[in-house]
Amino acid sequence: MKKIPILLFLFISIRFYSQDIVGLYVNDFKYIIGNSTAETELLTYAQENGFNYLILYNLTYIHLYNFQIDNILTSTPLANFIENAKTNYGILEVGAVGEKNSSFDKIKIYNSFYPTEPNKRFDVFNVEFEFWNTSLVSPTNYYCTTYLTPNGYPCTINGAFDYYNSQLTLLKTYCDANGIKAETYIGYPNATQSDAIVLNTHRVLVHYYRSSDVYNNGDSIYQYNSTRIEDLAQNPVTIMPIFSARPAHMYSWLTAPHPLTQPFNTFINGTNGYNDQTGAWKTNVTFDGYVWYRYTDLLEIDTVLSVENNAIENEYLFYNSNERTLHFLNFDNNSEVKIYGINGLKVMDLKLEEIVPITKTLKGIYIVKVATRKGVFVQKILI
Repeated sequence: MKKIPILLFLFISIRFYSQDIVGLYVNDFKYIIGNSTAETELLTYAQENGFNYLILYNLTYIHLYNFQIDNILTSTPLANFIENAKTNYGILEVGAVGEKNSSFDKIKIYNSFYPTEPNKRFDVFNVEFEFWNTSLVSPTNYYCTTYLTPNGYPCTINGAFDYYNSQLTLLKTYCDANGIKAETYIGYPNATQSDAIVLNTHRVLVHYYRSSDVYNNGDSIYQYNSTRIEDLAQNPVTIMPIFSARPAHMYSWLTAPHPLTQPFNTFINGTNGYNDQTGAWKTNVTFDGYVWYRYTDLLEIDTVLSVENNAIENEYLFYNSNERTLHFLNFDNNSEVKIYGINGLKVMDLKLEEIVPITKTLKGIYIVKVATRKGVFVQKILI
């Protein structure tokens, strides 16, 4: 299977940071936990693509609808998954996502079951609360009705930040006392907010949600709201940039293909990247590595780029550009044909025939996937 390459022959210089952690946000974990096939698929994908930190969503849902996390008898699927990940797949850290301090109450109880078994414990508590997002904060919206008004905070950006910071403070106190990393994800804090965030966390994940690792002028992705790093670095801070594989972000860029390692390398070493910056603030910065958001998008990209042809030695596909026809040679008649755009979206299902005309509306790079009895044949074509 062809994988998105995780190793590059580019040298990443090391100055005030060490690239040790490669994180993966795991969405839809509620459909994975307890399903041995899905668990193995996730862990194999992580191992083959160099991820050693898993950040898990859906833990509240799992507790409510799958099994009780705060019960040592019912939470064994979670313990078994974390132990397997750390023991057999090279996972160094497992994090839990929550919106407030009490989101982690069940996880705190769960961790207490294994005081001498770190391979079964969560290592990181990750607070995800987008206080800068007006669509969440404004009156009648989610944060306003769920968190702010019930706790006496105004439904404003400042009110949302004050609530968020109160939760960070509580969580950091617990984490300091129990050997857990307090972590948060941020988008657009101001300088004053950045100071408080750094003081109340151990690690800050800063999003760089762009469609490429460079701007049109060649500048590094680091330049995306670049003042955030300097604002955070008024005090010693550990940072990991987040890159996104969502269709609105780097999905198409990754299917070009580009390696998962490239955005961080460009972030550090690219034109006007981190290493080109100057200032005393840089002595306060440590980079633990980087993070990708999110698993299901990356897995879909991996599938689009994969070739599992199980010794399909005599089967061929070519595109006749003059006649706008696809030619299938030596495929069995029961094969299914699907054509995907470079963005991963399916654009056509075809009945397999030796010669298939292509509609004039298609233009660009496409992926043709043929499912046969012997395996899956995948080929990129230019129409």
